[in-house]
Amino acid sequence: MGRRITRKQMKQDEFVSTMDQLIRRFGGYWKPALAVLCALLVVVFIWWTIGQWSDSREDAASARLAEVITAYQEAVAENGTGDLAEAEAGFAEVIEEYGRTSQGDIARLFQARIELGRGETDTARAALVRLVHRHKDDALGRLASLDLVRLRTASGQGAEVAVELEKMVVGRNTQLPRDVALFELGEVFVAEQKPDQAREYFQKLVDEFPESGYVTQARKRLGELG
Repeated sequence: MGRRITRKQMKQDEFVSTMDQLIRRFGGYWKPALAVLCALLVVVFIWWTIGQWSDSREDAASARLAEVITAYQEAVAENGTGDLAEAEAGFAEVIEEYGRTSQGDIARLFQARIELGRGETDTARAALVRLVHRHKDDALGRLASLDLVRLRTASGQGAEVAVELEKMVVGRNTQLPRDVALFELGEVFVAEQKPDQAREYFQKLVDEFPESGYVTQARKRLGELG
């Protein structure tokens, strides 16, 4: 008497048959498939290597930049001037080696400040404008914006700067934080010899932003203005 085949056994037989056909059909393509797999592994390895190299390069850029900034700060600490030649050469080196990184742009910011100190305002202004455009939404862009505000104020553009700072104070322009904009507005009116308006903005900063890093300077200004 023949063996009775159940539905479960039939399904198992169909599965085995199907797998056997697939193996037979694609068995001849194992070499191309292996080549593709190897190519993918090579791509992954290259990507990993580049990532490791980029991380190492970024670490080296940060370390070198920190050394140069320390030299800059030490030079400035010497009666507010000091010999900045070493620091300037260091920033130029960072820009040369890591110019496309954020560290390179930080070096450009400090280089622009050195140029401002020498009175090279046109060169410094151009560098600061580029940094603002390149870093619109980060801290570096805000620092460059702040330097531009002070440069323009010192260049006699206080009235125009005040209009822009007012927009920042009310939140229509986020280029600078509100507390920074308030302090700079006060400074603009000090430069414009308008003590009443300057006092208003310094007081507003103290009242509305008691935790701001500018509060101490604002209080000092209020004391000077009487």
